[in-house]
Amino acid sequence: MSMGTQNEAVTKYLDRYAEVEAAIKLPGRQYDYSLVIPAFNEDHQSVLKVWQQIKPGTSFIVILVVNSHVEEDHSARMLIDGLTSHQQISQLTDHAQLVEKTDGATGPDLLIIDRFSRGYSIDKKQGVGLARKVGMDIAASLINQGVVSGNWLFTTDADAELPENYFNVETGSADAAFIYPFKHVAQPGLELPMQLYELSMLYYVAGLRWANSPYAYPTIGSTISCSLDRYAAVRGFPKRNTGEDFYLLNKLRKTGEIRLAGGDPIIISGRISDRVPIGTGQAIRAIHALDSPIAEFTLEHPSCFSQLKRFLEWLNGISVTQPGQLSTGDPNTDDYVRQMGLIPHYERKRQQSPTPAVMRKHLNDWFDGLKTRQFIHHFRDQHFGRVTVAELESTPFMPDVKDETHDPDAEVETLRASLHAFIYHQNTC
Repeated sequence: MSMGTQNEAVTKYLDRYAEVEAAIKLPGRQYDYSLVIPAFNEDHQSVLKVWQQIKPGTSFIVILVVNSHVEEDHSARMLIDGLTSHQQISQLTDHAQLVEKTDGATGPDLLIIDRFSRGYSIDKKQGVGLARKVGMDIAASLINQGVVSGNWLFTTDADAELPENYFNVETGSADAAFIYPFKHVAQPGLELPMQLYELSMLYYVAGLRWANSPYAYPTIGSTISCSLDRYAAVRGFPKRNTGEDFYLLNKLRKTGEIRLAGGDPIIISGRISDRVPIGTGQAIRAIHALDSPIAEFTLEHPSCFSQLKRFLEWLNGISVTQPGQLSTGDPNTDDYVRQMGLIPHYERKRQQSPTPAVMRKHLNDWFDGLKTRQFIHHFRDQHFGRVTVAELESTPFMPDVKDETHDPDAEVETLRASLHAFIYHQNTC
């Protein structure tokens, strides 16, 4: 999209589905990029660290959505006060202000959105999803206004630190989203719980990738950037207090590719937190409470992913042959196929006599990231169970780790690093 040319589909989205803050105008200003950050219960020193490594001279605006479900939240007010003290401020609306860098200063301009004052707090059920949508809708509008260049949206979190080359993404026309590599850095005393949690995330994605799932990518809000056109096509971030990253990517994957790439990772704080009901902070808390984390922490049995691999091969096969009767050849999978409701769904589509490519796209969209997760959990809970880290040696998609020191902690870190490289195409297992 060229500068100054409005995109009709994006304009339609902004008119019909965007949050009211998207109406904010920044006439006469020009940036190469925008960066959306939701901030809840954060301090200004942490927020400033998010972008401090980005290459000096990069032209970008940070859209910071300071939010809380508590009206007049003191920590939110303290955050804004810390960011605006002794700064040049333009009050755009009652709940939006622009902090502009002074002559000779480096770093971005900062657009602060107040979503915590009386009447503007965010419902707890909508949480980070709505906060992220507010910011992304503003970013989409600024691109449509010609204030921000390009056709790509960037979002991260207030506990992340972005690499120097963060904005230098190489995307193609088929790409719906770009997922950055990541590395959690734990607070003292939480190193092993953090390693195990990150290992579990990477293990799941590696299993999906090995099974040739179209949904094999991490779903971490602080690592996502996405196409403006496709963001508008799926009507933006879902307004959820948790899982907004998963559900957005699940929708985006049906419109294009989710690209994973190597390079410097986004550094994410590994801390105990209760900001959302599930997620990193809660998981670290649970692992930290175990008496013997390496012996007690468990993962889905690798056979769950073998079962998925066979199922996906079968699903691709029936998209070509389109048989009148469906059978996978495995009674357990056939039983689950019936539970999923695939048969009537498939039959309705088959009556339309689609080409193999159309049927494959249709089935891949239907058996999406959510159904994939449900499939894995079903076979974990009903058939295969879970395994400890020590029992992963024969897993087909796990790297062969030989730790001469026989140090369990070092072995966990080696596994984590190898899976990370496998997923982000830095080598192969």
